[in-house]
Amino acid sequence: MKQIRLSLILALFFLGALPQTGQAKIIVGLSSVNVAFLPVYVTEDRGFFKAEGLDVLLVLFNAGATNLQALIGGDVQIMGSAFVETIGGRAAGVDIKNFWGVCNIMPFQLYSQPDFKSMKQAKGKRFAISRFGSLTDFLTRATLRHFGLDAKDVTILQIGSTPARFAALTAKGVDASIVWFPVTEIAKAQGYNKLLDLKEVFPEWPYETFAAKESWLSKERDQANRFLRAFQRGVKYTQENKNDAVRILRKYVKMDPAYAPAGYDEYRDSFPLNGQIAEKVIPVVIEQEIEAGRIKKKITVEDMIDRSFIKAAGR
Repeated sequence: MKQIRLSLILALFFLGALPQTGQAKIIVGLSSVNVAFLPVYVTEDRGFFKAEGLDVLLVLFNAGATNLQALIGGDVQIMGSAFVETIGGRAAGVDIKNFWGVCNIMPFQLYSQPDFKSMKQAKGKRFAISRFGSLTDFLTRATLRHFGLDAKDVTILQIGSTPARFAALTAKGVDASIVWFPVTEIAKAQGYNKLLDLKEVFPEWPYETFAAKESWLSKERDQANRFLRAFQRGVKYTQENKNDAVRILRKYVKMDPAYAPAGYDEYRDSFPLNGQIAEKVIPVVIEQEIEAGRIKKKITVEDMIDRSFIKAAGR
């Protein structure tokens, strides 16, 4: 936790992000750098947060588990992360609620070494994830379960972000890893084998959401509403201005300019303007987490979601 706080202090110092007079300060943790957060980058880049009287600092993490720790410790107020990562926090007694859908898409594919051609060969293989308790951890275990395998049948290694996991794959340090666009395109071009498109397992998926502590949402409801008004404006701008959105995508995600337009096209329709969260799969995810022993407490969808913001601002 001390390391997280030091990182945040350094980020504030180097970015010069001191609160401006009359503006409410909100630190937003993003669990990864990827296309799914494009409307967040657009909202920041176009000044929509400032127009709502908010001084928003985006802090980037390399895993949702780290982002969750920062939220628990009070170092960030809003967490932009995979829904799965908030389940563990809620089950552990953290007063965390998902209150807005950012991106509803299943973007992941499982790529492997060229000679690893089928999940029938998975026993004894090494699978890369970002961190234990993260979305990549859950999806890797869910994929194994889908094929009748147990996590004990393989080796699961904490490697880090998608670029780090792909680097481990290219160095033959692991046999397979879940990756997303544009690494999926690079992996395919370099001859790695696509074992599975995870849409086959989870066709509907609440990929990224905004979450916060219930105590913060209750105390700072006005700030949360202003934050969402600005974000809705960013979503609308993203959907209606492809060229500028692609420019912003290149600026924040630092992807190869050749891939950015395709990334925009793939994700554009997954950004809900009304904040709806794809809830259908959530009870299944909770049940699988309980069966796997990663959470001990039975929780419900109602425990996980504060729909009041969606009902109000979503209109």
